[in-house]
Amino acid sequence: MARRRREMTQRQLAAALRLTLWDVDRIEAGQRDPTPHLAAIADITGFDEASFQRSTLSARPVTGIEARRAAPTAVGPSSGRLLTLGAISLLVTVRFFTEVVPVLPRVANFADIPVLVTLGAAALLTRTSTKRSRESYLPLALTVFAFLALSVVSAVVNSNRTEPGPVLVFVYGFLAPIGIYVAVYRLWPSGNARALSRTIAGLGLLQLVVVALIDVPRFARSHNPDYISGTFGTNAYQLVFFLLVFLALTSGIAANEPQRRLARFTPLMNIAVLITILLAQYRSLLVAMVIAMATLTFLLGRRARGLVIAVSTGAAFVLTFHFVASNLPALKLQAAASSLEGHPGRYVQGRAEIAKSVGRLYGDLPATIVIGAGPGTYSSRAWQTFANAGSTSRSNVAGSYVGGFTGGRSYATDVSTTYVLPQIKQGRIVEGSHAVSNPYSSYTSLLAEVGILGFALMTAAYFRAFGRAWRLARRAIAAAHRDDPLPAVALATVVAFLTLLQMAVLENWLEVSRLTFIAWALLAISAKELDAREPE
Repeated sequence: MARRRREMTQRQLAAALRLTLWDVDRIEAGQRDPTPHLAAIADITGFDEASFQRSTLSARPVTGIEARRAAPTAVGPSSGRLLTLGAISLLVTVRFFTEVVPVLPRVANFADIPVLVTLGAAALLTRTSTKRSRESYLPLALTVFAFLALSVVSAVVNSNRTEPGPVLVFVYGFLAPIGIYVAVYRLWPSGNARALSRTIAGLGLLQLVVVALIDVPRFARSHNPDYISGTFGTNAYQLVFFLLVFLALTSGIAANEPQRRLARFTPLMNIAVLITILLAQYRSLLVAMVIAMATLTFLLGRRARGLVIAVSTGAAFVLTFHFVASNLPALKLQAAASSLEGHPGRYVQGRAEIAKSVGRLYGDLPATIVIGAGPGTYSSRAWQTFANAGSTSRSNVAGSYVGGFTGGRSYATDVSTTYVLPQIKQGRIVEGSHAVSNPYSSYTSLLAEVGILGFALMTAAYFRAFGRAWRLARRAIAAAHRDDPLPAVALATVVAFLTLLQMAVLENWLEVSRLTFIAWALLAISAKELDAREPE
């Protein structure tokens, strides 16, 4: 309050105190003892040092605006931090306790819904912080309202083929992650980046422990790579996504926080992560993995230590790939690498085939170009949830709970029957993978179900989020001081969105809350931390 009354920025106060912005931010957030600096702060701001010790400012009466700023919030900083970190931990681990060690009912897999409700309610009970914070999420609010309005119009116009359940799941799948961003930005107390870093690191180490003690023995008995899934139940791809985020975080820690205990073991952990990813048979996104490595090298390469970490991680990837491919030929990793090198066009052609079906849809039903065929009617995850409700697959979590929305009937639409089901029945395998030829992709499902405008709105939101994550990482790394945890968190955010955007080419990953919630929460925290350090 003294700084603000003096009309000083945090940067100006830091310069006057000969401290870093990070130090000043931690003092103001209550994370560092201000006692050694009280005399200097009093001298700079013109207030009596004794008034700080009495927790009062006696220079002049507090105005109404300042009183509202100083008023306690319904949800305190520590509560906001704990809620956010608890939500991330729950999303990462819940399927372990419903599918691997089933001590919870499978309905607990829908934990993302109470997570959204809880964080949203807590955010509403927290006062709006500053103009800077409102500017951070108001553009996204416009995207949400526009996409929601378009979805409603599309559902009404296509009422002959849409049903309430799939429409609701479609809207929730795409818009809920943005709600998480807004809620976390409001709740997260700046100056706590290390708390997030420790949480992600702990969850990453937990994945390695579960893989080593539970998954690898099952894999050794069956030679089935689907068992390599960590705490993500039956879904190895979700494990791979999280491990890439963890890899980016540990690389950032090793480069910027060499004193942390975790930094000393980063090379060994990164090798363990890379082996786990390869054991999970991550063939269809080997290119994405290489791009993630190149991105880390580019961002960390501005400093010598960061460049060494990034290059050594890339070298570890090459060595572990050769080792796993040579010793476990059943994974067909060498064949996939050879195919990518010799016939990369096969993968592009495989994904282009599903885009042709959208072109046929546009040609047969021209109105779908503008408003789509209706939410949840073509190939989105919302459509899959209801169309495959009768599946007995272990990964079909929602099947037992969605029948009521359709009256027990098998859900099908004319457009999915005409354009999607034939591709599913064909089931072509490209270089040992179904992922390249399956008819699912977040991009094509958006084009088909809400038209070109809906596609543009949602993809623009994600690419803008990735662009912001990139800028935040560049700024955080450039301004980082020794043992600053923010660069590592920002690196993890970049890799989260970079991987998510690439995975969305191969499946409907933009509707998977277990991934999107984490990515948007990381972005909100990175933005909040850096906004607090650069208030001007």
